[in-house]
Amino acid sequence: MRVQAVAVAFDWRSNVSLARETAGVISERVFSGRYAPGQVLAQQRLSEELGVSRTPLREAFALLEHEGVVQLDSYGRATVTKMDITNLREALKFRELLESAACGMAVDKISRPLLADLLQALRNSGTATPHNASKVHLLLLGSSGNRYLQGFSTLVRITEEVHLPATAWFPTNTGKLRNLQVGILECLAESDGKAAQRRVREYFNELQNHLAASERPIQ
Repeated sequence: MRVQAVAVAFDWRSNVSLARETAGVISERVFSGRYAPGQVLAQQRLSEELGVSRTPLREAFALLEHEGVVQLDSYGRATVTKMDITNLREALKFRELLESAACGMAVDKISRPLLADLLQALRNSGTATPHNASKVHLLLLGSSGNRYLQGFSTLVRITEEVHLPATAWFPTNTGKLRNLQVGILECLAESDGKAAQRRVREYFNELQNHLAASERPIQ
């Protein structure tokens, strides 16, 4: 009986690992733009393509729904989450609270080599690419030392790499956004948590102002 219980536990952990791995592959495809917001993810095609059965695939969809990457209908059909302006603004307000709180925690814990490398990469680039933009905010949350804050990494990536770049104003404002993110990193490099908080608020205020303008009807 003991041997059987261990085997069952092992199989359960294996299934969870496979579902998590499958969810990771799908989410990376969403972040890279391979799967667009609103796109239906066909179970049979994905099952064959990824070489997994329907059970871990459905479990992967459940994980991704919890993280806000996909939405499931009553039939279990998965669609890449499509975020309207109102929901995007709410998500960014929440992120501002999280990242402002993380600033004070991250100052003493942040990896100086990682900070220097990312700062150099942003300074040397003409614009803020979605992937580099999310790195700034992921580094901030990851350096907080707080596992609850670190748990919102998917929210950062889905907003920075998928939904913000899809807005009409984003391509012409990447340079300004890059400068604001450089400012956040510079404050962290100077171990000034309060100044970093101000820079974080400036960044999100800039995003909110553009989104608010997008909601206003054209006269």
